[in-house]
Amino acid sequence: MYIDVNVIYIVASILGCIALVYLIFTLSNMNKFIKDLNDLVSDNSSNIHNSLNKLPDVVDNFNEISENVKDVTEVVTDVTADFIITKENMKSNVEITCEILNILKSVFLSK
Repeated sequence: MYIDVNVIYIVASILGCIALVYLIFTLSNMNKFIKDLNDLVSDNSSNIHNSLNKLPDVVDNFNEISENVKDVTEVVTDVTADFIITKENMKSNVEITCEILNILKSVFLSK
């Protein structure tokens, strides 16, 4: 059993036609997409230009904000360290006061 060459040509022709129709459909969709994208950019060109012109200012503001956050973080770290030291000093002072009161209590209660 053998396959006739004409059958192979007919099958190849049908597959070629199907591929050609699919290619035309795909190119048509791509053309519509590109047209819509072009319309979108054309309609918003002034907004795009304004945004791009303001971008350096936004970057500068972001840099300033990040520097301010860094400064605030350093201050908070310093204040926290000072608070810890103050807390330890107050704890020490309270302990000393308690010891003094205990001594005074023992002196006055022993008489």
